[in-house]
Amino acid sequence: MFSAKIFDSRIKSFNVSGSERWLGHFLAPGLLYVAYYSVGGSYLNVFYTDVLKLSNLWGGTFLMLVPIFSKIFDAFTNIIMGRIIDTTRCRQGKVRPWILISGPLMLITGVLLYTIPQADANIQAIWVIVSYNLFFAFAFTMYNMSYMLQMPLATRNAKQRDGLAVITAMGNNMLPGMVISMLFPMVLLPLMGVNQGRWIAVMSIASIIALPAVLLQYYFTRERVTEEATESTVEIKTHTFVQQLKACFASKYWIMIMGIFVLLRLFNIFQSLSMIYYANWVLGTYNDGRTITLINVIGQFPLGPGVFLLWPLVKKFGRRNITMIGFTLAAIACGLCMLQPRNMTAVLTFMFIKSIGYLPSIGIMALLAAALDHVEWLNGFRCDGLSAAIYTVIDTVVYGIGQGIFNMFLSRFGYVPPTADGSWVSQNVSLQNFFVWGFFGVPMLTLLFVVFMLIFFNIEKQLPQIRTDIIARHKAEAEARGEVYVSPEEKAAREQARLDQIAEEKRVEELRAKCAKKGLSFDEEEAKYQRKTAVKKAKAKKR
Repeated sequence: MFSAKIFDSRIKSFNVSGSERWLGHFLAPGLLYVAYYSVGGSYLNVFYTDVLKLSNLWGGTFLMLVPIFSKIFDAFTNIIMGRIIDTTRCRQGKVRPWILISGPLMLITGVLLYTIPQADANIQAIWVIVSYNLFFAFAFTMYNMSYMLQMPLATRNAKQRDGLAVITAMGNNMLPGMVISMLFPMVLLPLMGVNQGRWIAVMSIASIIALPAVLLQYYFTRERVTEEATESTVEIKTHTFVQQLKACFASKYWIMIMGIFVLLRLFNIFQSLSMIYYANWVLGTYNDGRTITLINVIGQFPLGPGVFLLWPLVKKFGRRNITMIGFTLAAIACGLCMLQPRNMTAVLTFMFIKSIGYLPSIGIMALLAAALDHVEWLNGFRCDGLSAAIYTVIDTVVYGIGQGIFNMFLSRFGYVPPTADGSWVSQNVSLQNFFVWGFFGVPMLTLLFVVFMLIFFNIEKQLPQIRTDIIARHKAEAEARGEVYVSPEEKAAREQARLDQIAEEKRVEELRAKCAKKGLSFDEEEAKYQRKTAVKKAKAKKR
């Protein structure tokens, strides 16, 4: 099917183009994540507890067990989908076809999540189990695994790849942030209330967004790396899964960073799940249209501009130290929120401070890179792929366990869903305290545990020697093979220079073709380009 020309990418340029950046890597994923977070985010749990009123089904165990077992299943489907992508061979690449296929699947399964029939509770339970797994473990897994690999496959040019990384991060945060943080709590949640018909209508519209989004992403992206017919003459020694696993567990830093990932994932799960319930039943009133919005906008504001302040501090004091200081500040702010959980001014003020302290989490993956250097130093080979797979499994499974535990406590503490007309009801004191602990207490404790673990994560001082030893080992291995050793930095510089030269040659070639087609003067168009380039370079130097 994908051999037909109708499925060819609309991007023909050898270099990453403007339409590719802004349509394929910014707008399209942004829209799709709007659909995902709308349909499959924290609001889905609210739909189960407040609209379907399933919090006490099967003695309260249903909403506890479904996410746990479904996310374990999801972890396996992630691994399977990764293998399917690796073995895909077709004219359009190995990830773009799956992105296109995932669009209608996400639309259909997203609608099925909310079109639960008005029937016996057990029939509803079966529908929830099937639709939940079809969406998360099947449709979204197909998209997400493909999307994760799309940007690295777009180009080998480091400069263009870095630009795509920035554009992608903007799209993934800006568009979903505006819709989920503002439009939903301010307008849609009060409108939807506990009326299932309105939930179906709104979430169906959100699901429909997935289809044009994947069409944009499919037709305005290109897998240049996949298209290359490269042949390697160097035999690369491979290591078994067991060998790699033993190598990872031989490093205390690798074990610690994986433990930190588990704690931070729990932090995020409890905070995101508790926020809506805390805003509805403790800090504000049910779907009042302002409380959740204020928490999102004011409490999360520092995460935007604060990114630009983080790097200079990390560069001066070290990532580990800045992370410890920041997380300690965030934990203290959470504790202060717990002292006055019903005081809007105090909560928003301390949440602002907490967000400032949590800023170092943005660069937490750099600590994994340091741990992987330690693994290589100890064992003589790297385990990047295995570590990425384990990180994905942690991210998926811990989410399910966290959601299951949260729903278990909802049932145990006697959660009372709102009335049929959406009227506000009073939750008991124990349940209100649970919402406060879920939103502030669990994050506070996990942050303090992370700070404690980071005390022993003292690898930064060792990294220069570790990297020196690794380079010396590689040099000795190269000399033993009778080769001239070239450092990774020099190899990267040479490769980048080669790619830049190829990119420039292709740019000139494409400009000549454009000028010939449109009757333009090549010399004039080239002069315009050079002037623009000179202006950009001058501005960059001033910065």
